[in-house]
Amino acid sequence: MRLRTTLLSLASTVALVFSFSTSAHAEAMGDFSYQYRDGNGHRARGFITDPPLNECHAIPQSADTGEGVDDPQNDTDAYADLYEDLGCSGAKVVTLAPKSRPQTGDAFQSVRFRPARSSG
Repeated sequence: MRLRTTLLSLASTVALVFSFSTSAHAEAMGDFSYQYRDGNGHRARGFITDPPLNECHAIPQSADTGEGVDDPQNDTDAYADLYEDLGCSGAKVVTLAPKSRPQTGDAFQSVRFRPARSSG
């Protein structure tokens, strides 16, 4: 009887550990970068590192200036949806696959990251 209880307890613990390990990964791993103009008008590169998934990220330089940024590079393991406004609610400019860079020069002001297993 004790062996059965011990095995049941062990199996429950293993199941619990694996359920937490899959849900704990709530962020994209890697860097997302973009170009913007600094206060002197020079081109500079901004970065978002290991961003949380399914949250809107307003680009700080766009929030400060009201202008979009460009030349995104998605070196994360997630899809990146780029939006023309700060709140991720306007028109979607483009979706970048993980580890990709678009062929478009369109400006954007915010980005939302989705898990790679989600394609829509």
